[in-house]
Amino acid sequence: MRVALGLLLGAVTLSPSSADANGRFPAAGYFVAGPGPRSDVFALRTTFGVLVSRDAGRAWSWVCESAYGAVGSGDATISVGADGTLVLASFTGLTTGAGDYCAWPPSTGAPVRDFADISHTADGRSMVALAGPGGENALYLSSDAGHTWAPGARLVGYATETVDVAPGDPMRVYVTGYASTGEPVLLRSDDGGRTARETTRDFLGGQNIFLAGVDPTRPDVLYLRAVRGLATTLLRSDDGGMTLRMVGQTASEMLGFALSDDGTTVWIASANRAEGIQRSEGGGPWVRMAADVGVKCLRFHAGTLFVCADEARDGFALGYSHDGGDRVDPLLSLRALDGTTSACSPSTPVGGTCPPRWATETALLRSIDASAPSPPVFHDASTDHGVITDRGGPRDVSVSPVDGMAGSLDAGRPIDVIRANDIQRVNAEGGIADAAVAPMPPAGGCSCHVATRGGQDRDWGSPALWSAGLALVGRLKRRSRLRSRPLTGSPKGSPPR
Repeated sequence: MRVALGLLLGAVTLSPSSADANGRFPAAGYFVAGPGPRSDVFALRTTFGVLVSRDAGRAWSWVCESAYGAVGSGDATISVGADGTLVLASFTGLTTGAGDYCAWPPSTGAPVRDFADISHTADGRSMVALAGPGGENALYLSSDAGHTWAPGARLVGYATETVDVAPGDPMRVYVTGYASTGEPVLLRSDDGGRTARETTRDFLGGQNIFLAGVDPTRPDVLYLRAVRGLATTLLRSDDGGMTLRMVGQTASEMLGFALSDDGTTVWIASANRAEGIQRSEGGGPWVRMAADVGVKCLRFHAGTLFVCADEARDGFALGYSHDGGDRVDPLLSLRALDGTTSACSPSTPVGGTCPPRWATETALLRSIDASAPSPPVFHDASTDHGVITDRGGPRDVSVSPVDGMAGSLDAGRPIDVIRANDIQRVNAEGGIADAAVAPMPPAGGCSCHVATRGGQDRDWGSPALWSAGLALVGRLKRRSRLRSRPLTGSPKGSPPR
């Protein structure tokens, strides 16, 4: 990517609003669509805020980072509720936008603290958010499309990174993270996030484990990305995370993953443009698709494969494919943006804080030394792909809490995680037997011990152990998450931020 250096430096050093920018060059790397199987609401995460559309990508408006209170190098992850509500999870907490997305207040019931990830079911009614990796790691649950939240399992002794709720089963939740020893772990919940237990620490030699996605109809089938040297492997489990096997690999960092609506087709893509978009159907061999795109994220939704692209080289930041990746049509160029929507009055967070900052972002965008922006390609209503079609405006949906989810929780009694790999007994069939509840260390330290798999006690009061844990948390907080957090109801299209 080449940049007109003088213009870039001038914009950064001279603009009065540049102090509120995060200093990164504009790019897009995460996309969600909804609500549910519909395609009215699109949200594209960029390095300078979130772009939202309520008409399937025909018109876009900009929500600057200041409007939702998360200016910095960490990027938010996004979920779409059943009524079109957007919930952002960032290092400042959970924020909720609805209607014209002009205001982004803190989500009711969620603490103001670091949230690493968020996930929603295919219908958008149930959501699970992951608080961490700093402070006490825990799950927070919503059964009303993200409007209100209640605490779930406390993930004591872990530094967590990603969470996925199964698209078709709100009771099944997966979490990845690290134990205090630095080992990567996979946790599973079978009760909607109220409790969780380890299923494995064996990732076939891989590190930096990210949840890629959960099968839309089979909650026991999930995919994870694991880094091995410069390469990234795609791991699959068919038994709820008890065992894993490698099913794919990219020579460079895997930035994109997508899973079809029926779970039979998988796409992956890496940071190396030469590897392209690869597709596997029905567990068959990987086939390189014809499209030549610099992939930053992938997501499959309602029959359409969405692709975050390289604005400078491809001429657009978001495209889509109706043929599985052989042809990718442009949908949005960042250089064609007009800024915030006129629907947001100056009295709103978006209308009051974002317009003064748009001049800086415009200068940065226009400093891209590339060909003219690619105009969007739209299909008419006769092309029934469930997206990019003339189907009328978005419609409001009334959302009531889902039985058995967060609405029934006692918000005053969070439930601890069960460390299955340390203290559980696994029966001969591979199922999970009863296990003890992991203790919460006292505020002043302790001589707490937890039985390990080898039968020996682990001293949780060891200064060296807790120092190692703190160092791990620091490393996790510094690492930027790219997540394309599954790209169907839950699969992520690009690695977590």
